[in-house]
Amino acid sequence: MRLKGKGWIAGLVLLLVLATAALAAEKAFLWDGTRWSQVSYDGKAGYIFGIGNLADFELAASGGKAVCISRAFADELKNKTVAQIIEQVDKFYKENPGKMQTSVIEVVLRQCTTVCPPEVKSGGKK
Repeated sequence: MRLKGKGWIAGLVLLLVLATAALAAEKAFLWDGTRWSQVSYDGKAGYIFGIGNLADFELAASGGKAVCISRAFADELKNKTVAQIIEQVDKFYKENPGKMQTSVIEVVLRQCTTVCPPEVKSGGKK
């Protein structure tokens, strides 16, 4: 009986080790239009809240001397709702199917703030 119990424990430990290794093997990635289009509205809202919270934290932790991107998120996006930001990102990817590899953060910065102006189309004025 004792041997069976130890076998179960050893099996459980092995399972946990393998599961942890599998999770660690998954590489971090930058969300782009492909990933964005696959997640639910709640997932998109969580992403936008997450980058907003990170910007707020960085701004507070730096004593107000945060880098440009965090300041843009904290200052410029405070007048927009999460739903408005999601709508603008969804619209960008829908209107630009050839730009699905563009990161969500770049789309937010270019479409929702004045920090990074939208790209000028070929033949347009800069």
